[in-house]
Amino acid sequence: MKMESEDGGNNPPLFTPNEELVIALMSLGFTRNAAIKGLFYTGNQNADLAASWLFENQDKDLDTPLEHELIGTSDSSEDEFLEAGDFYKMVFVVNAELGMGPGKVAAQVAHAALNLYRTLQEKQALYSEMLLSWEQFGETKVVLRGETTIHLQQLAEQANNIGLPFYLVQDAGRTQVAPGSVTVLGIMGKIDIIDQVTGSLKLL
Repeated sequence: MKMESEDGGNNPPLFTPNEELVIALMSLGFTRNAAIKGLFYTGNQNADLAASWLFENQDKDLDTPLEHELIGTSDSSEDEFLEAGDFYKMVFVVNAELGMGPGKVAAQVAHAALNLYRTLQEKQALYSEMLLSWEQFGETKVVLRGETTIHLQQLAEQANNIGLPFYLVQDAGRTQVAPGSVTVLGIMGKIDIIDQVTGSLKLL
């Protein structure tokens, strides 16, 4: 799909979505405009990621054509930014071997999100650009399935080795799981880098 300027000229398209991903998102019940926005704000790489962004942003006007948002706001510096693909996401890997119920999982993911965000805020010198970009482009969050405690620890080590901020939740053990159980791993990073660690995992 080619998005032209509103004057109908032959300017380069503001954004060309991956049509296969658009079709995949539309099969989930999203409109075409919503699908395009989801792909734009998550790097045009992955239908699951775009769907997660759309679910997170249902309060926004998703059906207005994307070009209406971009016309008049895209200067040359922003275009360079978008072309560079500097999109970030938070990923939460849930320890499936613990068999936690939905409420417990939700609480543990929230715990991971809060503490990971606090870590980023406490180290503004390192992560201010990451936070700004993440907040500007939808605050994308994705919840994935991890297999075991060892699996989560291995993923945390991989994240650490490539310089990604992370947080491992160890539960107090008041409900459902034993004290000290590793329930969720939260990681923050640029999409193409974080996918080196979690790209093969399935959505929970």
